[in-house]
Amino acid sequence: MTWVCADDLYPTLDLVVKGGGQVSGSPRLDNGERWLVEVEDPAGSRIGIVVPAGSPQSQTMLVVRDVEVSSRWYQELLGLQSGHGGADYERLLTAGRLVLQLHRDDVAHHHGRIGGDSERGTDDRGRGVLVWFGDVADFDAVVARAQQLQAPVVLAPHRNPPTGQGNGPGHRELWILDPDGYTVVVASTDGEAFEQPGAPG
Repeated sequence: MTWVCADDLYPTLDLVVKGGGQVSGSPRLDNGERWLVEVEDPAGSRIGIVVPAGSPQSQTMLVVRDVEVSSRWYQELLGLQSGHGGADYERLLTAGRLVLQLHRDDVAHHHGRIGGDSERGTDDRGRGVLVWFGDVADFDAVVARAQQLQAPVVLAPHRNPPTGQGNGPGHRELWILDPDGYTVVVASTDGEAFEQPGAPG
């Protein structure tokens, strides 16, 4: 049997099924290092798929009033793409990688409501949470789009650390509010605002 390497498990299996193939059994973790799964192509030929096991990744989910409004806001601000769509739940992606999940606040799905109960005064949406997007190469363009979105500004574009105070992390930041009151931080690539040591501040 031929074995093929792939980068991601779910998107690969989804493509197999959409292409008329079948997934033969559940993927199995091999020695904690890789996923193995066998599939059949539309002609019935069996193929093995190998996907490296990843390390845990942050997959932030925000509870929002209007999923579609928030989805458009984040897509416009950061150039993300919809990976799910709909009024109740959204997955926002960049280059196929999950960046942010959005969930409607009054929809229980299989897990019950999340984010507090506004009828009892326990709506926690936006409190004590920073939604941080780092390594943003087109920082100036994001700042311009935030202005077009009329996003309330918490902290105007600034260098972190301030000029003359070193280089860790040596990037620029913009702090704004999203439609649900979450504080959104957009940070340029670390080192993008690098200063030559000893340069005047």
